Amino acid sequence: MSRYEKKMWTLGGCLADHRSVILNLPRIAGAYVGPNAVDPQLNESVMVTVNSVNSCPYCEGLHGELARMAGVDDPEGLMNATSEDECRKLVDDPAISYARIFAEQDGRGAAVDQAFEQLATATRPAFAASVRALCWFLLWGSIGGNTINAFFARLTGKPKAGSSFLFELVVILYYGPLFLIITIVNTLLRFAPRVPKWFSAAFGLLLTVIAGTWIILPGILGLIAGTKPRILAHG
Repeated sequence: MSRYEKKMWTLGGCLADHRSVILNLPRIAGAYVGPNAVDPQLNESVMVTVNSVNSCPYCEGLHGELARMAGVDDPEGLMNATSEDECRKLVDDPAISYARIFAEQDGRGAAVDQAFEQLATATRPAFAASVRALCWFLLWGSIGGNTINAFFARLTGKPKAGSSFLFELVVILYYGPLFLIITIVNTLLRFAPRVPKWFSAAFGLLLTVIAGTWIILPGILGLIAGTKPRILAHG
């Protein structure tokens, strides 16, 4: 479990994140296939590292299993890491340092910019951009998943402080079908063996296409609104 507070969207944060994610959709696809693709083991390690901060159960299930299938040695340990140093002990790659800093700072700010420059110098700028796109993909999914779970918590009489019933309702009505699909896929992936790299890449591309169909509409709204992020943190 992450020592950080889980984060969920406000309206402004939702539109701001979708604005960033829709702009990165081509690079997310390119992180799976193409000249700037990220090796599946590192790709899924980046995803798991981002989720080590925000700890979304949907992302934990999906990318924890995909990491195992891709051959990551200790995805659970990486998921439960509490610092950049712990993450690097498990996967010693500069992309992991960037992913952890990105997650801690919600993808924005001077620390993230500096970490990106360091990654681009250590690798290639185009490769670093692929890693950044993957981080946006996971950040979007984790905050979305935690917002959906905030709605379920409300139904059990435990609403999150500062959250809005109406906004949570809109999120679950719009994204509920997608996260239901993710839940079903998570269950099925538990029985999957380790897979070749081409399968991991193709599956990741499929995920991008499916998620992208939901991202487009709020992404366009985010582009129109040009909002600044406002993300609600809760334990």
